[in-house]
Amino acid sequence: MNFREIKYANKLIDEIKKLDSFITDIQNPARTLTVSTSFNGVTVKKEHRTKIIQVILGMRRELSNELEELGVTEYDDND
Repeated sequence: MNFREIKYANKLIDEIKKLDSFITDIQNPARTLTVSTSFNGVTVKKEHRTKIIQVILGMRRELSNELEELGVTEYDDND
């Protein structure tokens, strides 16, 4: 890996961490989930949270695949 690839890998890792944190947050039933733009927002009902989580997990999977293409795996061989 060269320096640019390492920088890019770190950026991907940070994005994955943010998505993991967000998923944990929205799985909390006490939290209200609102999807919004600068102009409008929609509160997501409980039954639709699963769909939102599936989309976010798909995004996470894409980032993880990019990391693997760079030669970075999420799991340690010693685990």
